[in-house]
Amino acid sequence: MIPSVQTDPSASRKRIIRWIAGLLSGLLIVLTLFSNTLYSLTLPKVTVERPSAGTLNPEFNGSAALTFVSELDLSNPEGGKVQQVLVKEGEEVKKGQPLILYKNDDTVDQLDSERDTLKKLQLPIESLQRAYIEAANVADPAAQSAARTALESAKTDIAAQERRIQRLESRLAEQRELMAPFDGVIESVHAVEGMPSGSGEADVRIADLGKGLQFELQVPVHMASALNIGNPLEVIAEDKINRSLQGTLLGIGEFDSEAAQPDQADAETVRLHVGLHDKTLRAGDRVELKLELQGNEDALIISSEAVHKDRDGAYVFVIDDRKGPLGNARYARKVSVTISAVYESSTAVVDSLSEDESVIRESSEPLSDGTQVRY
Repeated sequence: MIPSVQTDPSASRKRIIRWIAGLLSGLLIVLTLFSNTLYSLTLPKVTVERPSAGTLNPEFNGSAALTFVSELDLSNPEGGKVQQVLVKEGEEVKKGQPLILYKNDDTVDQLDSERDTLKKLQLPIESLQRAYIEAANVADPAAQSAARTALESAKTDIAAQERRIQRLESRLAEQRELMAPFDGVIESVHAVEGMPSGSGEADVRIADLGKGLQFELQVPVHMASALNIGNPLEVIAEDKINRSLQGTLLGIGEFDSEAAQPDQADAETVRLHVGLHDKTLRAGDRVELKLELQGNEDALIISSEAVHKDRDGAYVFVIDDRKGPLGNARYARKVSVTISAVYESSTAVVDSLSEDESVIRESSEPLSDGTQVRY
């Protein structure tokens, strides 16, 4: 007979328990890996790039219409009717040149009346002089004093009347002519012969040729930041031969006081105010501004879409790799950058990044400092 083999029930149970424990451990690992995979799919997906050493040489071309730096509206301050218009729109004039003749009947009538008064005052002078001479020949001091006083009083009245007439004559001369206050060009003429001066608009608008022309343009703020007031700038006159002229930078962001000025922390462009002198150009002519700047040789070039801005300035996100129990995890780290140039779709930054860093160019969701991401 073959003896029967007895199985230890406790050993069997231990094997079953070990098997179940192993199965549960494996299932736990699978679930952990699966849940980690699911979690990673919820993270923002990003694309990255490496900065490259290089130089950006930004260029800018912009067109604008010219205006005169100084323009003045002129009318006859004393009023009167326009007798004759001596100039036309677009005409160059010299300082002191008559522009318009006026006729003021009221002042003429007043002057005639004052002249008549002067004649009346002059009539008794001869008789007063004779009376004074006769009194001087008579030993009568009282008569001499009275005659002298009468003669001097008459002469004083005559002198005062002559001064009054001179003032009226000067006033009438001013009323009769409107003269150019400087060498200039007539921008517009609104005076109409036979109509009162300043009827609705100034009689003449004149531009000062001596102060030249000006224009304004919005340019990228990083182009303007490399410029200084007084810098010479290349300007092209958009005429038949596209002449090259030299303009001068008069101001940055301060030309049109009525225009809204952007917050400089967020502004993409800034206003340039440029002046130039050219006797052949006039208000309304168009010119082109050409800017070309030499970039920083120590800069790193990245895509412009990787650069963000807030009130503290410009920044980018770079990838930080951190070790975890299930491998490396990737996080976005905010890095402030200094922009030295922007041209087309590229931006040059300095003093912030290294070539071996991974810069986040795009993200499927908005990022903040410390956000976990995936490639």
